[in-house]
Amino acid sequence: MKKILTLLILFSLLPLGVAWRSGNPRIYIEPDTMTVVSGTNASFEIRVSDVTDLYGVAFDISMPLNELSVKQSGIEKSTDKEKNFLERDKRSIVVLSRVKKNENRIIVGISRIGQVEGVSGSGLLLKVNFVGGNTGVYDVKLQNITLFDSKMRQMNIDTQATTLRVTVIPQDKSPPTVKFTTTPPPETNKTLSIQFEWEGSDDKTLPENLLYSYKLDEEDWSEWKHTTSYVTPNLKEGNHTFSVKAKDEAGNESEVLTYTFIVDITPPELEVTSPQDGTLAKDKLIDVTGKTEPNIKVDVNGIIVNSDSQGNFTASYSLNEGDNLLTIKAIDKAGNETVKKIHVIYKPRTIIRLQIGNLMAVVNDETGMLDLAPFIENGRTLVPLRFVAETFGAEVGWDPVEERITITLGDKVVVLWIGRKEALINGERYYLDVPPKVIEIPEIGGGRTVVPLRFVSEAFGAKVEWDPELQIITITYPGD
Repeated sequence: MKKILTLLILFSLLPLGVAWRSGNPRIYIEPDTMTVVSGTNASFEIRVSDVTDLYGVAFDISMPLNELSVKQSGIEKSTDKEKNFLERDKRSIVVLSRVKKNENRIIVGISRIGQVEGVSGSGLLLKVNFVGGNTGVYDVKLQNITLFDSKMRQMNIDTQATTLRVTVIPQDKSPPTVKFTTTPPPETNKTLSIQFEWEGSDDKTLPENLLYSYKLDEEDWSEWKHTTSYVTPNLKEGNHTFSVKAKDEAGNESEVLTYTFIVDITPPELEVTSPQDGTLAKDKLIDVTGKTEPNIKVDVNGIIVNSDSQGNFTASYSLNEGDNLLTIKAIDKAGNETVKKIHVIYKPRTIIRLQIGNLMAVVNDETGMLDLAPFIENGRTLVPLRFVAETFGAEVGWDPVEERITITLGDKVVVLWIGRKEALINGERYYLDVPPKVIEIPEIGGGRTVVPLRFVSEAFGAKVEWDPELQIITITYPGD
């Protein structure tokens, strides 16, 4: 008898459109949005939460039944009693429903049976199955809602989330496409925070509605979600493959897109074969040569060259006068670097041109004047000592007591005496064809010491060349 009375009360309340003050108990549709392919089956659930002593419910489901088709048999409770909120204690319930297509609504009443207490908590009331029709966006709403307890008292309820928005899309058999927009280089030395980004497109599904699944190496595919980026965890050195695929609203999946890359954290080997550290260079342009990994970048003080298929490289570098620090970097395709530093001292060659009987001297294409012109005596050319020595950068010392001349350049010390054919080079004795002498020059009020040009020049490693036709002497220092 109570069952009949309950159902009568339920259905008598529906047309009245009774509204109640919002409270904690809630009845709602789950999910609140969904996408359905035209002509396919879908379903939504009616659920309650935070109720106390719930005995029965009554409500209308307002929906466009011409577009979202519902059969009477499509309104059902779960076959598993434990999943049905009102019979979770395994007590029986009755579900009455009526599909009114001409009114675009479904009338529903659900009640427990017998003199029993209501149910408290949250759970499933009903499941509604439907078929998507014409494409479009449609709303499903709960209206005329009544909840009552075991004493037949109506409950205050919260009616938020009582609307479901259904998007019906056309049937689609064409899969989407996906492409990478951000990838690491094919070879990288990064093991953390390697980022992949991608985007998809489809002829019927909007880009923001596409779903993606991805995986790294042999891991399982991720869940389908809207994300379009992924950052890797810490990676081991070696080969890796990242894969991604897209799925449209119709469930079509794209082909799997893969990207293979190598993690390399080992710096390349580097050998600089020339020049050696501490090299004294005489030419401004120097070739830096060496060996490293094949086909990688080599940086010599900002000059970039590539090693060949055997790993050999050559870079030409223009030296500055004095000490030059050369920083040589071998940089592999992953970005690993090996660095070596060497010092090269550049002392430019000095070229002096003199002519017998001519006061003009040319030093490295710059013209100067001598106090005394070169001259020939006994087949030997004599020149002013101080001019030649100081042009080489040597220091000249004079001992007036012994009339001894000491010329020092680097690790060479040459000692000469006025009027003596004896000479010392680093303590080793040599003999001259013509001795040094002092030539008085009245115009300057003093004398100039002249020495045999070839002996002094070659003692310091200079090269002397003679043009007999023009009587021009060319001195190159250093000479090798």
